[in-house]
Amino acid sequence: MKLNFEKNKSEYIPLLKKLWLDCFEEKSEAVDLFFNRCLGFTSIYTASIDNKPVAMLYLVHSTLNGKKAHYLCCAATSLDYRNLGIMGRLIEYAMSDSRKNGDVYSLLFPANERLYGYYERFGYKPLCTARKAVFTREELIRFAENNQSKRTSVNSYNYEELQRLCLKDNFLLQNNNFISFASDYYSLYDCKTVKSDKCFALFEEENGTAKVFYSIYDSFFTLAEMLIKNSNAKRFVFTCKPDDKLYKNSINEKYGMIKSLKNNEKIPENTYIGITLS
Repeated sequence: MKLNFEKNKSEYIPLLKKLWLDCFEEKSEAVDLFFNRCLGFTSIYTASIDNKPVAMLYLVHSTLNGKKAHYLCCAATSLDYRNLGIMGRLIEYAMSDSRKNGDVYSLLFPANERLYGYYERFGYKPLCTARKAVFTREELIRFAENNQSKRTSVNSYNYEELQRLCLKDNFLLQNNNFISFASDYYSLYDCKTVKSDKCFALFEEENGTAKVFYSIYDSFFTLAEMLIKNSNAKRFVFTCKPDDKLYKNSINEKYGMIKSLKNNEKIPENTYIGITLS
């Protein structure tokens, strides 16, 4: 069989959607949303046989500490072509091409623990981290009561600026369109969003607990007030940047992988990957 490695073949999109649905437990509306909203800042890499894609991966363009980077996601191989080394070759092809285009870092979030070992074979290191912090509703209310930013706009958003204000450095900076897409994407899986010009958060609620799996803000007081207004949860579990001093009683944990695409480029410590796709 002759295997071809290709980039941004738009004529493959109907077949790529099918491959996505075959390989992941996704809703078709979510897949359509990705292709409708993300292709302007995403590169598609495919391995094909006889003009049919049998493996795929996507690089969502972003920056890390002002240098070009990407988030590698949705890597999948058709069931009939697995365990043949195709995905490994596709990753190497995509990394070679992105390196030529000036990317300095590649980041990804393995779907399970076993895949950490798989991606290590291609030079990725488990150096992305996050913190898990827990607040009771009463604790969050006390933060909200200290909020001095009473004027907020729910019609004007600059997520890139909020990321810079909140996360400072060593984080994957995603563009406004990707953050907006993520809000709509996760809403399809019954997740909720709170957003204003001063904060943004994604969370899911179950059994009295709100899991806030992504948040950015100019003041945690503002975020606390918005969460209290939009959630009845008794307990709030935050996944956050590892060096956020606010979350003193928290636990650092492994949260993704990073690879330097330049031999002389040092990998930043405790890099925060931010939003990932399910």
